[in-house]
Amino acid sequence: MKISVLINNFNYGRYLRPCIDSVLSQVYPDFEVIVVDDGSTDDSQEILASYGERILTVLKENGGQASSFNAGFAAASGDILFLLDADDAFLPGKLARIAEIYDRNEIDWCFDRVTTEESDQPPAELQVTLFDKRDTLRRGGFPSLPVPTSGLSFRRNLLSQILPMSVATDVVLSDNYIKFAAAYLGRGAIVETPLTFQRIHESNRYTGTSRAKTLRPRIMIATGLELARRYDGLQALGKSLVAGGIAETTSLLKLRGEARNTVAGGPFGDAAATEVALMAARKRLGNMLRRGQS
Repeated sequence: MKISVLINNFNYGRYLRPCIDSVLSQVYPDFEVIVVDDGSTDDSQEILASYGERILTVLKENGGQASSFNAGFAAASGDILFLLDADDAFLPGKLARIAEIYDRNEIDWCFDRVTTEESDQPPAELQVTLFDKRDTLRRGGFPSLPVPTSGLSFRRNLLSQILPMSVATDVVLSDNYIKFAAAYLGRGAIVETPLTFQRIHESNRYTGTSRAKTLRPRIMIATGLELARRYDGLQALGKSLVAGGIAETTSLLKLRGEARNTVAGGPFGDAAATEVALMAARKRLGNMLRRGQS
């Protein structure tokens, strides 16, 4: 079983070597490392060139994280594909241990939790939870999948039903879309014990940043629209996500107009504006009650 590790990079030259080296040092018989550089202007491309044929480098114009996922997938030849942000790293033994989980279980995807402590070592034993919430997703529920990009892996035949994905600026359409789509399309597993290091720093695009509060509703709306556009069975989930994003940023008096503008020309049809507005109103009121607002 061949593995492909798809690293997406944009101006993370200062973290790139530890990231790549954490993969190249893995003890697994058959894997490739593909680094997609999304038009970096720092020293990233010089660093990538120094690895020679040990990695496959894909250089492209800046197009955002989603476009990097698409480019990496197009270049990959593995049976199992791992995603990795260039500022993060794999703990020793991750590839072999995740591959074993795929071998032992009839699963389509496997997500492992992350640690933010760089000195952490992989656990001696893994706690693995099999996960099948396809019916929940079809009904519009969205189960918790608190794993970032660098903890995600998929069988090729599943990821081929998700990528290529629509391209969006920034990170408003990225790993959340991929996670929900994977959970809808197949059975998976979540490794509760971390096998990945997630680096928290001042240049993070979302995690741990002041931008997260304003990006979150945009991510919810973009993800909901894309899921509903791509998969007929995720209309209910898509509406719920869109309504949740609108509710976080729009006053009660303006919800109907915002819902109409958001769904216009989209996958739900213009007639869904009233339904989405009502859903957003309920979510908005619930948020206000939880925060003790009048």
